Amino acid sequence: MMIGILSIMAMYLVDTYFIGQLGKNPLAAMGFIFPVINLLNGIAFGIGAGASSVIARAIGSKDTDRVKQLTTQSLLLALSLAVAFAIGGFFTIEPLFLALGAPAPLLPIIFDYMSIWFLGCFLVVIPMVGNSAIRAAGNSLTPSVVMVSVAIVNMILDPIFIFGLFGVPAMGVQGAAIATITAYSVSFFIAIYVLVFRLNMIAWQHCIAKVMDGWREILKIGIPSIGNNLIAPLSILIATWFVSQHGIAAVAGFNVAVRIETFSIIPLMAVASIMGPFMGQNLGAQKPERMRSAILYAYCSAFGWGLFVAILLWFIREPIARLFSNEANVLQTTAQYLLIIPWSYGLLGITMATAASATGMGSAIPALMLTLVRLLILYLPLALVGSSLFGVIGIFSANFTANTITGLVAMIWLKRAFEQKCQSVDGKT
Repeated sequence: MMIGILSIMAMYLVDTYFIGQLGKNPLAAMGFIFPVINLLNGIAFGIGAGASSVIARAIGSKDTDRVKQLTTQSLLLALSLAVAFAIGGFFTIEPLFLALGAPAPLLPIIFDYMSIWFLGCFLVVIPMVGNSAIRAAGNSLTPSVVMVSVAIVNMILDPIFIFGLFGVPAMGVQGAAIATITAYSVSFFIAIYVLVFRLNMIAWQHCIAKVMDGWREILKIGIPSIGNNLIAPLSILIATWFVSQHGIAAVAGFNVAVRIETFSIIPLMAVASIMGPFMGQNLGAQKPERMRSAILYAYCSAFGWGLFVAILLWFIREPIARLFSNEANVLQTTAQYLLIIPWSYGLLGITMATAASATGMGSAIPALMLTLVRLLILYLPLALVGSSLFGVIGIFSANFTANTITGLVAMIWLKRAFEQKCQSVDGKT
């Protein structure tokens, strides 16, 4: 999973690098675009988490027909939501991004990208949910191959479509969108092939008559998980709005910093992505000791990696920022972000592992409550005050504080919730 996520994050960094060569405005436009894309990704991950939880527990209890039914229904649900999101998004691009604080000069750039992306977003969503089903079966290699394939195709097509190579006309940011959608179409066909022909997890005859029952079960976990997964992109959207009050250069620098951050926390994301199906399978198989060991490993690895990355970025924050832009204000914002936020990565990873573990055990609402507390009670008020008093540094400090407090609360909550779950599995009072 680390290899697969690494490849996708590298793809986003390459996108940011090539678009950054087009100038400050395209780079700033992507600062507004990426959080909106991540909203749909959050929905897809939430549906995938719900599907993974119910599928993993069905696998643990060795109910093959139920596995096929739930897998098929999760893909139908993903397709339905992607189509609804695409239709709604395509016809509201301008008012949506104006509401997010995008300046008028950036709107044509944003439209060029999003008009392409909305039309092909179903090719992004379905493989995400399909990969969750594949991971629920204990196979993390195939999703990794899918993600690596997407990244390679995108990296090859990016410069061709953006700058116009080999006879292809230069299309700027629109070319970046076409490259991304084309790359994800590869993952779409690979994921469907694996689920149908290799794992035999798709069975239409099992799902049509009971589709609403399956959707209810998936969404019982999926809706809280969607909310949980939307917290990060919503936080970035809100932060982008706050940062936009300090100028386009600040937004561009913030966008670069967020891309570097996403790349830096890949191991945390990888561990969290495995915790859900791992906990679900072992709960279904009634093996609480394996669950206890997994949580301990996840927490230790999250804290250790977070500390390592914070120290590393402390020393290389300015050189790495110069890879994306040479404008002084852009560099300053990126460096300030990487100076403050990484020290909270360890506890952020603990929060991610906690949410994934709870979801895998069928308890998604408490995880959602943790993240709502992070956003509504901690981050928003602190960012509002910090932006007014200290500028972008105040916004970044608010993020650090919210990550830290939420991580500590998550550890305390999961310890209590997990022990209660294990007592019921062990047959204790």
